[in-house]
Amino acid sequence: MAVEHISVQANGMYQSMRRGYADIVRLGLSMLRIGTIGFGGGNALIPVIEKEVVENGKLVTKRAYDEDVVAACITPGALPVEIAAGIGQRLGGASGMLMAASMMALPGAFFTVLILAVLTGEQGAALLGIRYISIGLGAFIISLLLAYAVKTTAAMQQAGKQAFRAMCLAMIAVFLLSSEKNLYALLGLHMQPVFHLSVLSILGLSFFLIIFLGSGFSRKKGILAAVFTAAFLFSGSQLPALSAPVLHDATAALMTVLGFCGLVRSFRSGNESVDGVKLFKDTLREVFVWLAFALLFALPALMMLPGSSSFLGEGFLSSLLSFGGGDAYLTIADGLFVQGGTVAAADFYGQLVPVANALPGSILCKILTGIGYLAGFQMGGTSSGLILALAGFAVSVAASGLIFGLVARLLRTFHDVPVFRQISLWVRPIISGLLLNVALSMLRTNLEIGAGLSVPEAAVLGLTVGLALFCLYLLCARRKAMTMPMLVSATAGLGLILI
Repeated sequence: MAVEHISVQANGMYQSMRRGYADIVRLGLSMLRIGTIGFGGGNALIPVIEKEVVENGKLVTKRAYDEDVVAACITPGALPVEIAAGIGQRLGGASGMLMAASMMALPGAFFTVLILAVLTGEQGAALLGIRYISIGLGAFIISLLLAYAVKTTAAMQQAGKQAFRAMCLAMIAVFLLSSEKNLYALLGLHMQPVFHLSVLSILGLSFFLIIFLGSGFSRKKGILAAVFTAAFLFSGSQLPALSAPVLHDATAALMTVLGFCGLVRSFRSGNESVDGVKLFKDTLREVFVWLAFALLFALPALMMLPGSSSFLGEGFLSSLLSFGGGDAYLTIADGLFVQGGTVAAADFYGQLVPVANALPGSILCKILTGIGYLAGFQMGGTSSGLILALAGFAVSVAASGLIFGLVARLLRTFHDVPVFRQISLWVRPIISGLLLNVALSMLRTNLEIGAGLSVPEAAVLGLTVGLALFCLYLLCARRKAMTMPMLVSATAGLGLILI
């Protein structure tokens, strides 16, 4: 009987391990697939990843996914790579984390280097085809963003009528604050954004209000929150009559202090007991894993290419400074690598940026990998370019995963603290507001790509809107998987060549 009991236990452990490895493999393939179709940048992939790993794959729960989205949104780095790393860590520890993050970043980085190596600037036929296809896929991504907002709105109704109204107002406010630039451009208005807030500023303001008001709403608190919000927005606006940088900085500092105090009170009121030693050891182990990953793939460059250590250090720093998405990272990369002499401005803006913008995946990973290739090519030809590109790729993934892991581990450890429960409740309306702006940005990008290809604006606009609505119908009403609407969109985009 004892032998039989042991045999049953061993078989159960074996089956559990098999399921665990199967989940990791499924996750890796899912991330590779998303990385291949991931046009539109980091925020645009939030609903794509959720549909793949939460709704279809059932790999993680919606709550777990939302926690990783929050952590990714408030940390620098490549957002889709960070989310992939978080899911991978939940499913398979260090190995799952490394594989998921790498698979998410790999397609975009690979095709960036391939096109840089084979084609000359924007004149290659393959790149031209990618641009046409990207218009169709842009419409498909818009449909996914709209689907995310629709599902969020449906879920918010379960919170009650009063909370539903407040969440809808929050979604609309975030959308309006983040979309000024895109709205003016699409409407043909030559105006500068009044508030010109970064995504980080919007998230910071949102989290302050959640922390400040979440512990218990009162009329006094509501008035104070309104005063702080108005002072922060208008003192930092582009209106000369209202702009007051000193007041803006002081308000931001005061809000930070109040938010920190609210966090402390929330932690004290929580009932969780945390093993600090274990938390420290787990965090240290994860940091070591990421650094070892970066070193492993950077080792050939460090051994063979003089000066590569400087590039790797600047690459790591640029990743840690990359708040605000792809456009913000281009500014950071310009300052560190173009002005620093690592890569020529003509190569950066004439070749790398157009190629990276036309391909799927994280801008950060594509740009850093591409800079590595261009810098290595100048050192010793194609082989040196590939070696340094590999190092740049590894650094972009490792830096994103490392800083994300620190924040995500804290959120997971203290997920039952009241303030984190409030953040989990409000994060989807906030993210939905940001994603609606990304949808506008995708529409604007499609129009710009169409103009560059000499396709009539009306044709691009009609195709984008029509495809987005059709795909939205397939995804929400017909419950279709992503594959069919994605293929239809890519084919329709390529069909614009006939116009």
